[in-house]
Amino acid sequence: MLNLSDLETIIKAAIFAPSADNSSPFKYEYHKNGVLSFYIDEARSGKATDEDFILSDISLGAVIENTVIQAEQLGYTAQVNLLPLPESAPRHVADLSFTKTHSATHNLADVIAKRCTDRRFPFKGPVKDEVLTRLAQAAEFHDAKVTFFTDKSAKKSVLPVMRHAESLRFESKILHQELFSSVIFDDPKPQEGMPLSTLEIEPPARPFFKMMSNWKTISFFNKLGVSKILGFRSVQVPISFSPVLALISIADNTRSEVIKGGQALQRFWLQAAMEELSVQPYAAAPIYSLRGLNIEPEFMPNIEQIKQDMEKVSPDGYYGLMFLRLGYTAKPVKHRTFRREMTSYQRQT
Repeated sequence: MLNLSDLETIIKAAIFAPSADNSSPFKYEYHKNGVLSFYIDEARSGKATDEDFILSDISLGAVIENTVIQAEQLGYTAQVNLLPLPESAPRHVADLSFTKTHSATHNLADVIAKRCTDRRFPFKGPVKDEVLTRLAQAAEFHDAKVTFFTDKSAKKSVLPVMRHAESLRFESKILHQELFSSVIFDDPKPQEGMPLSTLEIEPPARPFFKMMSNWKTISFFNKLGVSKILGFRSVQVPISFSPVLALISIADNTRSEVIKGGQALQRFWLQAAMEELSVQPYAAAPIYSLRGLNIEPEFMPNIEQIKQDMEKVSPDGYYGLMFLRLGYTAKPVKHRTFRREMTSYQRQT
């Protein structure tokens, strides 16, 4: 059983988990028998790229990982039961029970609140081999694999599929509307969503980016190749000016493996924070290919091509889950996303 103070500390750690578009799509319930349950918050999930809740499952995996790590620092061992009722309650993602066993700390818990996305560039290097080994071991803790692309030729083999996926976000009306539904232009400190400052778009380019939020405008400019330029700007430039690109892959695309993949992703990211590395995730190409995507029929050949290209860059028999750009920066991130009040995560029954 958790005392109230420890429960609050653990939930605060869970809230710091990353999520697509800073949606934090989860609810929790702490039962009288000492079991902590996590659920997908359907009001904050299920968009086009999350139609089967795959992004939410990844996020819940990160929530679970933060919970387990924070509990260990408080002296508890957490037992995780994934998808306890997969047929009757598919949004019930996990039950965790806790046993007070020790007083040792978990170093990764110290960086839970520090971990964040850094979209600045360039990132500096080099990143030593022993650091990459520790990062790989963090993901392997949950049976994921990590592929590192560190030289120009290795990156060159991956950049086309990443550019293709990012450009598609501006070519498909469904994906475009999903992207801009999460961007907050007028509130610098929203409790959810992405304030413009966190996107690290150069100030002179921000008015143009806001124009791009209008579908008719981007449709017109796409005829001039703007979607390709935006894909180049968001992928080619930052990754070319960074020492390392990583791909985390999982053994299959079932829900339980995707959730474990979210745990692996979070442990990897926390280890990167321990190493004082900056991290920017790129989800589009892996997510579009992991289970397919239901968008406009004219873009389905694009999705199929992205899927085929991801198969070429992923380890044999594995599915790519997330790309991450890695490197060092001289100063900490200035602009970060915010979180809702803790009470908003509590499930009402």
